[in-house]
Amino acid sequence: MSEEIKREESFEFQAEIKKLLNILSHSLYTHKEVFLRELISNASDALTKMRFISLTNQEHEGKDLPLEITISTDEKKRTVTISDTGVGMTRDEIIQNIGTIAKSGSLEFIANLSEQAKKDSNIIGQFGVGFYSVFMVADEVRVRTKSCKKNESAFEWHSDGTGKYFLHSIEKENRGTDIIVHLKEDEKEYTEKSRIESIIKKYSNFVSFPIIVCGEKANQITAIWKEPKKDIKDEQYNEFYKFISNTEETPLFRLHTSAEAPIQFYSILYCPATNYEVYGFKKLEHGVQLYSNKVLIQSDCKMLLPEYLRFIRGVVDSADIPLNISRETFQDNRIIHKIKGILSKQILLLLQDMAKNEKEKYEAFWRQFGKILKEGVHLDFDNRDLLANLLRFNSSVCTDSDGLISLKEYVDRMKPDQKEIYYITAVNRETIEKSPYLEIFRKKGVEVLYLVDPHDEFLLSGLMEFEKKSIRSVDQADLDLLKDTDSKIIDISKEPQNYEETFKHLLKTMRVVLADKVIDVKESHRLSDSPCCLVNPEGGPSVHVQKLIQMVDNKYKASKKIMEINRKNQMIQNLARMNENPGYQPLVEKIVQQLFENALMQDGVIFDPLSMVPRLNELMEELTKATLGEGKRIII
Repeated sequence: MSEEIKREESFEFQAEIKKLLNILSHSLYTHKEVFLRELISNASDALTKMRFISLTNQEHEGKDLPLEITISTDEKKRTVTISDTGVGMTRDEIIQNIGTIAKSGSLEFIANLSEQAKKDSNIIGQFGVGFYSVFMVADEVRVRTKSCKKNESAFEWHSDGTGKYFLHSIEKENRGTDIIVHLKEDEKEYTEKSRIESIIKKYSNFVSFPIIVCGEKANQITAIWKEPKKDIKDEQYNEFYKFISNTEETPLFRLHTSAEAPIQFYSILYCPATNYEVYGFKKLEHGVQLYSNKVLIQSDCKMLLPEYLRFIRGVVDSADIPLNISRETFQDNRIIHKIKGILSKQILLLLQDMAKNEKEKYEAFWRQFGKILKEGVHLDFDNRDLLANLLRFNSSVCTDSDGLISLKEYVDRMKPDQKEIYYITAVNRETIEKSPYLEIFRKKGVEVLYLVDPHDEFLLSGLMEFEKKSIRSVDQADLDLLKDTDSKIIDISKEPQNYEETFKHLLKTMRVVLADKVIDVKESHRLSDSPCCLVNPEGGPSVHVQKLIQMVDNKYKASKKIMEINRKNQMIQNLARMNENPGYQPLVEKIVQQLFENALMQDGVIFDPLSMVPRLNELMEELTKATLGEGKRIII
């Protein structure tokens, strides 16, 4: 045994410390590779402290040494060594900082800084805690360190991470710390240069100091989110986006922001140009990375932005995020929630400004991500008004299906006496424009929103109103548009003689025939051409909402509707005359049944095809007979 080993001091960890050490090294971290992140963070802290000391012009060791981190490996010896030229440690500091778990030299250092220095500091870790993650991959660790203080001896600390550590003096030329990790047999991968470089790229790429791996610098990208906006060029922003998103696309827009109070954080957020989410099949993963002083904490932090902004990519960096003994777990999420609120509002305000001043650019965004953004109306009550202003729809004033309008534009065009915003839902614009529900709106020149996304109806029904204007589906029975008796579009002066009683008799007949299918049969004040339509009673869900519910619950039965009849329609007038003749009652009933099912089909519902087809065949038979003069004739 050498003289040096004889002078070695042995220290016993306390019982509770042994237990904590076992947790730290075996079960706290999700991925073993984070040990390297922790050691690099500690080295960065040591270098940061050294930089501050140098600025105070204090006497210290190694004034000409570059501030850098060096990593080397030895495959045969199964070791990886992390070296820094930072402040190093004295014997007492070793015992305090890595001999006592949960003792943080870094936190003490920050506590002793001036307020301005704290703002400028890039201190990352808690040396006495993260350091012990190394025992996930190591069966022994040696720390060789020399303090930057003048005339201090160098020391070596070593332990196998069980219950003891040992300390003895050594010869070391330069200040700083070398951590020699003796890897376990099954952890040889960490001697591979490519493996180390991949870990640095993932977690420590933005550390402020050079990280030299086997003679080559591994961290090449600058943490531009902490730099003044005026100093960053568009090319730099775009290159950074390509780096973090692993794409060659140029982003649609970006948001570079920082805050000092009440929480200090920095961020750069980007919106991709393309939405790769296949609706209903593949959901986008959150793409915002959380950093603490340039060290990655979470690569896909779901708590930083709401679900409806999951398409946003970028970086958020905050030293105020409280961490427990593992950097992977948040101790208190209140700060994260505050950052989330600030960033969400800033993104929505940026979109609002774009919608106002860069209409084409915003419409390009909407066509890509509008479907996702709409989810926020139901999820984010605090920002509901902002989101409502960002919504875009096709409408009856658009010349084609590509047109988009905002709710604000709709309201600004409303008739002076119009109290409601109207919409209609169908599979496409072509189907919508054939709908009988639109007849009165065309007659009165009232705009209608065209909803071709079936989820839009839930969206608007959840919104309920915009600028104190109720939002209503055109298939509702009690529309404000129909309450004015002067709004009727029926000219009874052109009706057949004595038609009033004949028409009332038809309504009675139809109520009997359709008693089990409708709530009531009424005269329509909304139709000008079509013979009939089905409308929802007050408060009832529209037919499209009911269809969506049926897709989820096949036991759901659609509610009955009110059937409205257009007394001006020629077929209705003919049917009313036929209804006066008892001999035509079987035929009248078939026609009434068919009118009901025709109205259902106009709404995209097939009621009972097995009974409808024979009935149609019988009606066509009667038509052919009448055409050939073989059927009964009725004089109108």
